[in-house]
Amino acid sequence: MSAATHRVLRRLAPDARGRTRVEVAEVPTPRIAPGDALLAPAVAGICGTDWQILRGLRPDASPVLGHEGVARLVEPGDSGLPAGSLVTVNPTHPDDPSFLLGHNLPGLWAERTRIPAAAVRAGLVLPVPDGADRPRVAALAEPLASVLYGLRTALRTTRPAALVVWGDGIVGRLAREAWQRELPGLPTLLVGHGPEAVHPLDRGLPQALAALPSPVAAVIATPRTGTREALSAVDRHVRGTLLVDVHAGLPSGRVPLSAGGIDVAALRADNCGGRPWPSRVHRFDRPAGPLLLHGHRGVSGEHLRQAVGLLMAQGGEAPLGAEVLTHEVDLAGAADLVNSLLASGGRIADGRRVLKAAIRIGGRP
Repeated sequence: MSAATHRVLRRLAPDARGRTRVEVAEVPTPRIAPGDALLAPAVAGICGTDWQILRGLRPDASPVLGHEGVARLVEPGDSGLPAGSLVTVNPTHPDDPSFLLGHNLPGLWAERTRIPAAAVRAGLVLPVPDGADRPRVAALAEPLASVLYGLRTALRTTRPAALVVWGDGIVGRLAREAWQRELPGLPTLLVGHGPEAVHPLDRGLPQALAALPSPVAAVIATPRTGTREALSAVDRHVRGTLLVDVHAGLPSGRVPLSAGGIDVAALRADNCGGRPWPSRVHRFDRPAGPLLLHGHRGVSGEHLRQAVGLLMAQGGEAPLGAEVLTHEVDLAGAADLVNSLLASGGRIADGRRVLKAAIRIGGRP
């Protein structure tokens, strides 16, 4: 890297199946306009949404992904922070959909990332404590913040007697752990494809859902392609009050549920970037009992700060999210990891299922 160039993990042209492999490339360092901040990412995560983009399941156009991580400030812009400060970035602007870090703007899989002045002035560049650049903290803060957002919303609505987590990936596992720490002893049913989960096609699953004590909270943390199926299943089989956090995205349009056709994507988008608070929770009547539906797009800075604090706290318990961070790689290792999994179509690398991978980039100002 020189003053004029830096290395990035860059997406290549899509193949016939829409997959975009990646390469480590040296590119020009972006010009900084007045008020812009320039970051030197230290650690960035590879999340489930990134895998969906890489596999061609989402149309996000940014050549450089990465919307979660920790960085050093090279140029502080209008942040009010000194150069060299350790920061994280809220990747979603609640008032400006043109700012989606790592989705439609170059993200954190790079030695340098520019944050536009408008996003800096909106407070999306947030200081974090020294030590927050540890891979587990940096890579898990954003998904844990999203889990906390849904958890706080749910507990303002009702106190669940049981929990269903549908999806045993990064968010699903963090949700199960966070909920059980908040409500020790809460009966929990994990649905997914791993060895600890009940498979979605298991013949005993409908009976297991119907046997859960009311009220039941459900966190839908599937890939985008599985959200409707998961939501329909809990609606069909859970009896009594059902409180659903639609954490996963889904296409727009009405979803046929027992309460009628509901545009779940629109209701999910009602809560954006921590606004409003309290979050909007929509109630629908269904034959088996009330359906309380909520979700969100993006988190607030306060959710991110809470997540960093929880991840950094050790205490006497096992570290939160310890089982979720499965791989740590540098930029070249990240290229190998991404490309090998895209080529194989699988989820196993180095003999272990990939959940969260952390990319160590360095954060050198």
